Amino acid sequence: MKKSKKIIIIILAVIIAIILALVGTFFILTHIGKLQFHDGDTHISTDAVEIEDENTIIYNNKKYTLNKNIVSVLVMGIDRDNVNENYGSGNNGQADVIFLATIDTKTKKTCIIPLSRETMVDVNLYTSDGKFAGTKREQLCLAYAYGNTTEDSCQNVLTSAKRLLYGININSYMAIEMKGVSKLTDLIGGVELTCLEDSTDSKYFFKKGEKLNLKGEKAIAYIQYRGDDTEANARRMARQKQFMSAMMNKTGNAILSDFSKLSKFYNTLTPYFSTNVSFAQITYLAQNCLTVNFGDAIDYKQIDGTLTQGEKWIEFEADKDSVLQAVIDVFYTPVE
Repeated sequence: MKKSKKIIIIILAVIIAIILALVGTFFILTHIGKLQFHDGDTHISTDAVEIEDENTIIYNNKKYTLNKNIVSVLVMGIDRDNVNENYGSGNNGQADVIFLATIDTKTKKTCIIPLSRETMVDVNLYTSDGKFAGTKREQLCLAYAYGNTTEDSCQNVLTSAKRLLYGININSYMAIEMKGVSKLTDLIGGVELTCLEDSTDSKYFFKKGEKLNLKGEKAIAYIQYRGDDTEANARRMARQKQFMSAMMNKTGNAILSDFSKLSKFYNTLTPYFSTNVSFAQITYLAQNCLTVNFGDAIDYKQIDGTLTQGEKWIEFEADKDSVLQAVIDVFYTPVE
């Protein structure tokens, strides 16, 4: 065999070996990522349901099975800069935006359960030296303040959110400072939407019905602005829902058209978020989300409740039946 042919064969063999190694690594990572998402999967905990077996519950005389294809991440938008720096227990800011994002990796159905920052829930309290100091019924957003590290703060919100959602399977979180959202809007060329209400802050004025292309600080102003009345946060959550759908739709389409953009987006946003989601979990999510047009496919599960003016803050008391139905709708499948 001629020397040139031998060289070509060797090069091809090396390329094939690299491809096989990469494919093998990819499948190993996706398998590990799936296991990490489902670590400790259990049923919800409430007297309102009857546990038939490890897979089945009975609620309102109807059977449901736990959907083992659901993966979930609690997402928090933090109202301060330098999310990875610690300012001490009680001083770490608040979780201004909170929602549970889920995807059914089999059907590709994406659901979001928005959690009002004003939701009243039992929150773990900690002293400045990190010692547990009991619980207090407070707004969910305040749970983030109590932690001596960013990880502690995130875990504290996760703990309170799980209490609210009857202990359903959530063990992954992502906290992102608002500046990170600003950077992402710049990367994707802005988020286009129609303004939902008249609003102002120190820099911007938005007029209801106006067509907007939101980038940078203007995007943050749109999703953060809040009035002083009891319904102000509900209106802000509507804007956040609208903005999030449009942003996820545009970001998802950008990645689908050029998968290399995923690493670019990830690297740009890294300084602005904290997460316990591993690279294996990210790989698993990416593998399952390649065909999903996020913005158009999201199913939002609203939690009903009542708003009242408390001693200091507006308080949202979630309707227990509404919470339970949202959790069952997302994490369970009816038995026909």
